[in-house]
Amino acid sequence: MNKFLLILVITTLGYSQDQEFEPTFYSEIAERVAPKDYYNLKFGTPTKVTVHDTIFIANSEPWIEKNVYSFKNPREMFVKKYRDDELVADEIIQLDSNKRILHYEGNLKYEGGKWYITKVRYKYENNKKIKEKINNSGETYLRYTVEYDSLKNPVLFTNTIVGPDSNKLQSVKYDYKESSFILMDFNYQGKLNDEIKGYIHLDYVISKNEFGDVTKMYWILTDKKEPYIHEIGYEYDQQGNWIKMIKNVIHPDGTKKPYNRTYRKIEYKD
Repeated sequence: MNKFLLILVITTLGYSQDQEFEPTFYSEIAERVAPKDYYNLKFGTPTKVTVHDTIFIANSEPWIEKNVYSFKNPREMFVKKYRDDELVADEIIQLDSNKRILHYEGNLKYEGGKWYITKVRYKYENNKKIKEKINNSGETYLRYTVEYDSLKNPVLFTNTIVGPDSNKLQSVKYDYKESSFILMDFNYQGKLNDEIKGYIHLDYVISKNEFGDVTKMYWILTDKKEPYIHEIGYEYDQQGNWIKMIKNVIHPDGTKKPYNRTYRKIEYKD
């Protein structure tokens, strides 16, 4: 699988799966340019948001999701998530005033049909995000810290096993003038595991519509000599929130392929 397709797979992960994994350079970039916070509206106060999402991945069956977000209040929601009509997650999520996750508790179904509880809490500081996984006693056993530069791109990842306080690091150095980055991945012994060079473009947005939503963009990590381009179309409700979003990807050879089809049914507070 090439790097671009790997990033597309990462962007298919919703918040259930994201709570299980450590933050990485690629997941942070995907969250920035292709967020999956479909519960977040520009206008109005929702009581319920139902999302039907079909993602097309090369050489695979379509990935079909249904997520139902029911709001107890603007900062707390109950979430049921389905894959191919089967319930796979039952969640309670608390948000801050910026609609970022503060506390997450999910009962998640894994392969084999077993269910497990995952608890996560977040802290946000200036140019820093801290994600902590919590055991049943309320104690932190894993801590992930992401630090950002002034442009809000990630520069340092610290993964800590709490107790022995063993750390592994992932650092990123950018050369914005040359539209490039170097990613260095270190293990728990401090040894360099991998070093990856790639492209990053601050001017990845090509066009937006009258609602301020991106309608065409380069993938932010693409090589513009052989670019992958996203084309995005929308339909809106009377409040001005999108209820249909269609994404296609134009490959370097000019072929256009579907990426995902997303529909939202929004119920508003009277």
